[in-house]
Amino acid sequence: MARELLPPDLCAVVSWAASLVRGHLQPPPAQRRTVVKRLDGCAISCANLNSFYDDVNDYLATRIDPQSMRRLCLSGAGARKVMSMDTGDSMTDVFEGVRFTWTSVSGEGRKGPDSLELTFDAEHTDMALGTYVPSITAAVEQARRRDCKLKIFMNEGSSLRGISHNHPATFDTLAMDPPTKQALIADLDRFLKRKEYYRRIGKAWKRGYLLYGPPGTGKSSLVAAVANYLRFNLYDLDLSEVRYNAELQKLLIGMPNRSILVIEDIDCCFSATSREGGKERKTLARADYGHGDDDSDDCSNKSITLSGLLNFIDGLWSTSGKERVIIFTTNYKDRLDPALLRPGRMDMHVYMGYCGWEAFRTLARNYFLVDDHPLFPEIQELLAEVEVTPAEVSEMLLRNEDADIALLGLVEFLTAKKQ
Repeated sequence: MARELLPPDLCAVVSWAASLVRGHLQPPPAQRRTVVKRLDGCAISCANLNSFYDDVNDYLATRIDPQSMRRLCLSGAGARKVMSMDTGDSMTDVFEGVRFTWTSVSGEGRKGPDSLELTFDAEHTDMALGTYVPSITAAVEQARRRDCKLKIFMNEGSSLRGISHNHPATFDTLAMDPPTKQALIADLDRFLKRKEYYRRIGKAWKRGYLLYGPPGTGKSSLVAAVANYLRFNLYDLDLSEVRYNAELQKLLIGMPNRSILVIEDIDCCFSATSREGGKERKTLARADYGHGDDDSDDCSNKSITLSGLLNFIDGLWSTSGKERVIIFTTNYKDRLDPALLRPGRMDMHVYMGYCGWEAFRTLARNYFLVDDHPLFPEIQELLAEVEVTPAEVSEMLLRNEDADIALLGLVEFLTAKKQ
């Protein structure tokens, strides 16, 4: 009745007055404040305990809206600058529909540590401490892994030496069969998300991959792409540098979590001891390790054996770390013993074959930024009839920066190979 009888301006005034009265009569929702202090000048252990302050600062730097801030602080070196709130300023972060307010508070006195104050409604306390705060740590850890520089470690005897790993290979630039590539990516994603699942089923949080195929098909590039995708450091184990099982055990236990163990050409790494008469016979892939978990009778610490490696992969030593990926490569899968290939050791077998049509299109896009060309139909027919590795195709494409000349040279190369 009031809306029909009173003028709109008067209705607006009445509505504003009613809301003002309600605001004075109803108590405001209870609020809780959580203070995150920066512990300057503390002992190292104390600073480590409150590294959450740095996590929050890094997180808020990605959430700050420069347009809404009165003042901004810029820090960092070189081209990378990080924004943060000035003392006394505040900002609001919305998480799952709930508003959380962060305020930068100066320390008490000149020597007091700075702090960040988190304010939220008391009814959301469980969400704040149980979900919101852990999500900050998880987001910051993921961003740091993405930005950190990877390393590749090599063994020299029983010690490890690391250097920067700057291999540019990614799954986008990798020339391999698309369904195989997508299956591998899906398997890696599933592995990363299954921490609680592995704990619940009582298995070590690790995953094994066997990359096999002819030489030059991109197995090493795939290893680099996996490392760049997961942001895990690589541990390239040269077994010729390891003399005893005890040294091997020391090296493997020293690997940290979130790392990739790589042994290339696994079929060439072990010699075998015949069980008949104790006479030794050399093969590429057979080792004195038996089959299964009860085959350690003939193994000793006097020399390195495949059983010492297998005990780390799925034996009692496999639980010495978590979130690890183990990758073996070989040109000759048929030379490997079934004990190495069974699930739980090498969980996924990835065939790296000759260059197919889709793999070639990836290479052409990488080298010349083209998705189509008049020579493509002829190249497609030739690739269906000729066995050629991605490395050979890459070499032909590298010989000239002009796409027409390079592709014509590839056609001539494939034609000669066919003949």
